[in-house]
Amino acid sequence: MESTELLSRFVDTNEYKRIMELFGKKFGGCPVSIITNDGKILGKEKEQGFCQMIKGNSDGQRDCSATFSSIFEQVVTKEQPIVFTCHAGFLGYAVPLFMRRELLGILYSCGLIDLNKDSSSYTEIATKFHLDPQVFGYAISQASRSTISSLETDIELISSLLNNSISLIKEKIFGLTKEQETDVITRFYDLFEKSRQLLLTLEPTKLYSLVVNLASKAMNAEICSLMLFDKKKEELTIKAAVGLDKRIMEETRFKKGVGIVGYVVQTGKPLLVGDITNDLRFNIKKSSPKYYTKSLISVPLKVGDEVFGIINVNNKASRAPFNETDLKLLSIICGHTAIAIKNSKGSWSEEKEKVAKELLSSQEEREKVAIEKEELLEKKVNFEVELKEKEEALRIKMELLTKERLEEEKKRFGEAISQLEKERDELKKKIKDSEGLIHEKEDLEKKLEEAIKEKEELEAQTEELGILYSISSETPKMSKPKEILSWILDKVQPFFNYHASAYLYLDGERLIGEIKQACFVNEDCLKSIEKKMTVTWKKYNPEGLERAPEFFTEKKEAESGLFWVGLKEFQTDLAFPIVRGEKTTGLISVYSFNKEPFPPLQRRLLRIISHQISETLERVALFVRITELAEKDELTKTYNYRYLEDFLSREFAYATTYKKPISLIMIDFDRLKYVNDTFGHQDGNRLIITISNIIKKTMDGKGLIARFGGDEFAVVLSETDENTALQFAEKIRTNIAAHPMALGGKPHQTTASLGVSGYPNQGIDNEKDLFAKADKCLYAAKEAGRNKVVLYKP
Repeated sequence: MESTELLSRFVDTNEYKRIMELFGKKFGGCPVSIITNDGKILGKEKEQGFCQMIKGNSDGQRDCSATFSSIFEQVVTKEQPIVFTCHAGFLGYAVPLFMRRELLGILYSCGLIDLNKDSSSYTEIATKFHLDPQVFGYAISQASRSTISSLETDIELISSLLNNSISLIKEKIFGLTKEQETDVITRFYDLFEKSRQLLLTLEPTKLYSLVVNLASKAMNAEICSLMLFDKKKEELTIKAAVGLDKRIMEETRFKKGVGIVGYVVQTGKPLLVGDITNDLRFNIKKSSPKYYTKSLISVPLKVGDEVFGIINVNNKASRAPFNETDLKLLSIICGHTAIAIKNSKGSWSEEKEKVAKELLSSQEEREKVAIEKEELLEKKVNFEVELKEKEEALRIKMELLTKERLEEEKKRFGEAISQLEKERDELKKKIKDSEGLIHEKEDLEKKLEEAIKEKEELEAQTEELGILYSISSETPKMSKPKEILSWILDKVQPFFNYHASAYLYLDGERLIGEIKQACFVNEDCLKSIEKKMTVTWKKYNPEGLERAPEFFTEKKEAESGLFWVGLKEFQTDLAFPIVRGEKTTGLISVYSFNKEPFPPLQRRLLRIISHQISETLERVALFVRITELAEKDELTKTYNYRYLEDFLSREFAYATTYKKPISLIMIDFDRLKYVNDTFGHQDGNRLIITISNIIKKTMDGKGLIARFGGDEFAVVLSETDENTALQFAEKIRTNIAAHPMALGGKPHQTTASLGVSGYPNQGIDNEKDLFAKADKCLYAAKEAGRNKVVLYKP
């Protein structure tokens, strides 16, 4: 079968559509194309607006072609997937497509915004290719974003998904199937994406539990265990498992090189054992009912050449033995799991180790001071005892001496007494100095503790300022209250470490809310959140609710792969109102399964965030109102002439650049002046509103409708030829004439005259010509007797 034919059939399959849906969730609207070896393009999607603008420039078209040629040659030569940055600074990826080691072509995608690039670099691209910076910047703001490291993490899994799906087309010809393999990879990728944030933020014990749950679900295995290798003890221990009891997990130990798992750690190679009862490395009785499939897979967790653990799976739920395909799939899973564990350990424990070292150093310093203090006190006691003993000995001797010998003894021991007094004075001085040193050490300990506490508070305040800065810099880019509230709750999750959060927002007459889950939350907990939010809302709005709140909750199942803490009710919660002026317009709240209440720092931050949300939502409402006043006609709520003029200019420029058609319909009511003079302007305005609604209903969301005169309307139809526009115009005319109307209590027949012009056409070189020709046709329709449609013909 030819490679072009095979890839053509692949593009039409459900497998390809499923993969494209996954790509859409991950990379947004970034277009994807398949290019065969002979250069034929299959399944090409519409390019990003900014890419079209760049290719509209001859230099940009040349540079884009050169980038594609270079990437195509690299992938074909290396036969490996690659991540790249194009000449304009956008991210892309290319994946080779194989069938039994034969290269069929490549999958190519480009147009992701690099999160690590400064926005000014894209402004320079607009200048380089002479593009409108505002239009180009708007197109950039709507595009999907990623990083090189994120793409490099996903590219191997993307390659496996694609090439396994391609195999389905060829393998079905020979009566074989790989659907199970593709389903498992797709399921694992979906589970991995849903839990990616948790994988990077969970502490190690919880992370290991999440990993074995993901692996067992993806492999459809009833027993799965994760073991880590202790380099100092040279042994493997179980850190998390599915299907094993706690006693086995605690007692199981394997030395490096001993047993199947010891062999895998020693060699660093994955191992598939068809029958563990016949393998001397597996110490188990043949009659054991636990391993009824008798097959086992053990795959190392490693990054580079470093093996730091393994994942084992037993007992397929289907009761079938494991095979080479299962070994390959678990190897892919372990590759991503190893990176996730290493990243999580690095990000989660690096700061913890740093603080631990500082605390250990402080503890060692305190212990050293305490030891010195004890030694000084001991010396003081010894000196005092020694002094008392010498004084007592001297007193006894002096009492025993006779008066005759007293002078002699005094003389003989006078020098000794002087020496003792000197030693006593020195001892007192040492004792005094020791006491001063002890006080000095105690002051040092106190200052050290204060410095540690101040450092911890400073770190927390720095993180708080970082969150507030992110909110103040990102929310101005958003225009919808629900989008702002949902984004803020996701942003503050790592700081509050909450398990669920919610908001309520008064949107006009409706009270809407959303509940977000950071882990699996059961139905009772979700209902308790709704109840608490409703009670809190009534507290801030004593007059009560006219309508019950409408909550949206993205349903999460316990089997979905999300981490579950195992508790059925929240222990602590925190809520603050969102206020505009003196009126409460919403609530924001967080919930935790932990018994410890939220600390004062977190309470203060949520209060500040609620004030910041209030200001942001007030700005959004004002912006929407100003935009509507600037662009919309107040009577009909259609666009005004200023917006029509700007929109028609931009769309005509697009049509001429990309060789697309564009059409314009001009509409004028017949005898509106008669209605105003006879029935008054109030009925005239009612007639204008009725006819504008007829136009909107007829167009059904197609084209841009604008009112630019008392009774004159226009409809701009981008990428629409003049014949299609003529059909729309005739429908508008017919619907207006057929609509029953009454003025002054009597039936009134209303009609309209319409003119239509289209580009490309002779005599139309710009948007003014298009407007003028449609206007001319409009008046030709009126001169022909009204209630007619006239199309411009050169």
